[in-house]
Amino acid sequence: MKVTDLKIHQVDASPKGNWIFVEVETDAGIKGIGEASQSGNDRLVIAILEQMAERLRGVDPTQVEVVWEQMARSGNIFSGGSGRVGATAVSAVDQALWDIAGKALDVPVWRLLGGKRREKVRVYANLNRGTRDRTPQGFADAAMRAVDAGFTSVKSTPFDEVNWRNSDHSGVESDADKGVERLAKTRERIGDGVELLVDCHCRFDRALAFKVAEKVKPLNLFWFEEPVPRNHVDILCEIASLSGQTVAGGEAFFGREGFWEYVTRGAVHVIMPDVKHAGGITECRRIAALAEMKQIPVAPHSPAGPVSTMAGVHLAASIPNFLTLEYAFGEVEWREQLVRPAEKLEDEYIAVPDRPGLGIELDEEMLEAHRLK
Repeated sequence: MKVTDLKIHQVDASPKGNWIFVEVETDAGIKGIGEASQSGNDRLVIAILEQMAERLRGVDPTQVEVVWEQMARSGNIFSGGSGRVGATAVSAVDQALWDIAGKALDVPVWRLLGGKRREKVRVYANLNRGTRDRTPQGFADAAMRAVDAGFTSVKSTPFDEVNWRNSDHSGVESDADKGVERLAKTRERIGDGVELLVDCHCRFDRALAFKVAEKVKPLNLFWFEEPVPRNHVDILCEIASLSGQTVAGGEAFFGREGFWEYVTRGAVHVIMPDVKHAGGITECRRIAALAEMKQIPVAPHSPAGPVSTMAGVHLAASIPNFLTLEYAFGEVEWREQLVRPAEKLEDEYIAVPDRPGLGIELDEEMLEAHRLK
């Protein structure tokens, strides 16, 4: 079997951003799909994918890890040559190759990854992309919609107005307090029985991170995600060991090298590789194995479309240290219909499919209806 072509599909998903899917075709008539959304530069990731298409033609797609190494070396990707955008392109193709390999052997991807450790994968509701009203009540209402839909774990992003680099420190603290107020209102609305996660989006410096961590202690957070810039590892280590919060992070790293210090130095309690950016299924497995050595759980980051979500489901099903998977709740009403069979959540779980490959296909009619013009 040989690769014959790579097609790129852009979907007009929401004001928050577009979704980009790849479709790798073979001379055996088998197609594989992957997702390259949220790279930070749609034009560049498409240009890289178009270049990669030339190199992939004639390659055996079932030799997934061999092809991965060739792609990674050719773009100098995981040593920083093309950064997150290049890693996103590699990640998308990697997902598609696993899909092809599974279909060629008539087995689901999780079987190729070593087996199914769980029948269903727990997901939490990322509320960020579906929260338009940024008042405390708006945040609380968004969380309650997710709870009403069956989720018992929700993630809020209440600090996006905070900028620790601002010279007006009183203004920065005031903005942080507004975020705390949003979280407090959310906790009041959803009650104590629902896990409340917070993503700080790297908005704090050391002092403010500790202040906020202390102020939100009564809210019993499930985790405190990325309080300071990702490269401030020394500070993260302090926060992880001294703040009393469960620290999570790593969503933007690509390759094992990016996670090395986090894992070996104890900078986080939970790591969050993204199957779209970290190197696809292939590299995320390796990252999970690295974390397992230090008994660190893995919560894959994935607030995007249904293809990367399903790639995350297969990854989550196969690794021993899986914790929970991110799900973009409330952003796109028709997302479930973009794939066949339609994406289905039962309360807060996605069943691990037994169909060959990833177990889904892009729905051509829905794809055409929402294609970016």
